[in-house]
Amino acid sequence: MLRSMTGFASKIITMSFDDGSKVSMAMSIKSLNSRFFEASCKLPPQLTSLETESVRLLKSALLRGHVYVTIYVNNQNAFKGAAEPSFSVIGGYIDALKKIQEKFGVGGQLSIDGLLLLPNLFSVEEKELDEEKRTLILHTLRELIDLVIQEQVKEGAVLADDIKLRMANCRAIMQRIEEKSQELITAQKEKVKIALEEVTLDENKLAELQRNAAYVLLEKMDINEEIVRFRSHLANFEHQLTTGSVEKGKRLDFTLQELAREINTIAAKCSDATIAAAAIDVKVELEKAREQIQNVV
Repeated sequence: MLRSMTGFASKIITMSFDDGSKVSMAMSIKSLNSRFFEASCKLPPQLTSLETESVRLLKSALLRGHVYVTIYVNNQNAFKGAAEPSFSVIGGYIDALKKIQEKFGVGGQLSIDGLLLLPNLFSVEEKELDEEKRTLILHTLRELIDLVIQEQVKEGAVLADDIKLRMANCRAIMQRIEEKSQELITAQKEKVKIALEEVTLDENKLAELQRNAAYVLLEKMDINEEIVRFRSHLANFEHQLTTGSVEKGKRLDFTLQELAREINTIAAKCSDATIAAAAIDVKVELEKAREQIQNVV
């Protein structure tokens, strides 16, 4: 089973406070491609204490990708408690004003209206996020993670079908390469045989040199080992698609690199135009598969 790294889920929940006030929260998770796991949390100030636990849940479940978590609160004032006068600040203002009057002989009376124009007269404490509300938010986060995973699995199945098609194409093309390679080697062996038969007995030394050169040429043309290794890597790749751990994108990408290395060697060893064209077709299929693998967890 493959899982893609992209997914999205959202939900709105409502919380009630003891004073009867209510707040609605719009929660969402969006996951995008990334080489590693990375989390970006956009939370209201009142919920920042949940960030560490949220990231832990995301990492353990989603494994890879850049994950964005957003929680929007429609009424942040609901988290604020009652306003309480800051008597120390007020007393400081009054003492300061009296000193001004005494020093400069300024008259006038201090009124409540005048005091209200001064800053920081009141303090507002944030309401505590009790355990019940923390549990509700984290439970909703887990629900969203499950929804994202469902979407990733669904998209992963589509990716797997396309990748399997690419591998089937590679297998068919490799069969044609092998058949053409055998034809070339058979033809070349026949040419070598005829050439050596035409050498006279007085040319023994030259014949030996020609024979050695011919064998070296045939060995260079032989791509059987590369074909065997390619098929072995291909079988391993197809096995990984359906078995193993959920997190397999990096392993599959590495196996694709091994496949690319073998086809590059085949293309380098053969000067035949038909094999060269077929090798390019294999490279195209591998690159298409690699594009899909970049989105696999």
